[in-house]
Amino acid sequence: MNLIDSHCHLDFPELAEGLEQELDACADAGVSQIIIPGVIAADWQRVLDSTQFQHPVSRYASLGLHPCFLDHHSLDKDIERLESLMRTHSKIVAVGECGLDLFIENPQLEQQLQLFDAQLELSKQFNLPVILHLRRSVDLVLKSLRRHKLKAGGVAHAFSGSIQQAQEFAKLGFKIGIGGSITYERAQRLRKVSVDIPLTQILLETDAPDMPLNGFQGEPNRPSRVALVAECLAQLRGISVEEVAAQTTANAKKLFGL
Repeated sequence: MNLIDSHCHLDFPELAEGLEQELDACADAGVSQIIIPGVIAADWQRVLDSTQFQHPVSRYASLGLHPCFLDHHSLDKDIERLESLMRTHSKIVAVGECGLDLFIENPQLEQQLQLFDAQLELSKQFNLPVILHLRRSVDLVLKSLRRHKLKAGGVAHAFSGSIQQAQEFAKLGFKIGIGGSITYERAQRLRKVSVDIPLTQILLETDAPDMPLNGFQGEPNRPSRVALVAECLAQLRGISVEEVAAQTTANAKKLFGL
């Protein structure tokens, strides 16, 4: 079995400091490649450094400015630095995590939209896919994507929308990010979406240390547990885990040019 965890973070101390041990666990679980996003400018170098040393599990970076951390961002300065890094680092395979969030207190939507638009422009400039954050903002994000007409597409991270919204993302060249949420029986709508959409439209992710799987509540999530997401998806779809792993791995490799 060969898997890609298309989205995990290094934003808690045990994972950042024990990265090599985490990667060993990934290798044991059949995870061969990981995409690690940096969501504030202060983290970008740390993420890039994590991709440099030798290990059987390959690491790639996605750099962006997350809408939940507006106080950490300087629009002009950070976008200029992001553009510079994209020109010089081959391990950057995507823009993001970026997008819109209408769940947070005082969302400052206009500021979020300016930040999002600037990053979508970088996606167009460098022909890189986008990792989207879209909490309570799916329709607004789709509106922005239709306006920018990105050729490289991307992934709707931690998708929790409807089948109709998933189909709209597909029309725009975007995959659907499926993670640990499908391991909960209460997530009936998401489980149905993960069965009804084509397997060619799905990427697997953990969002480690967030989005813990059922049975691991209260613990930091781990990138190696993407194998458990694959097992759950295979069970829900009534197919083999090998088929899930092969197709979702192929989807990630094609989207991110791995």
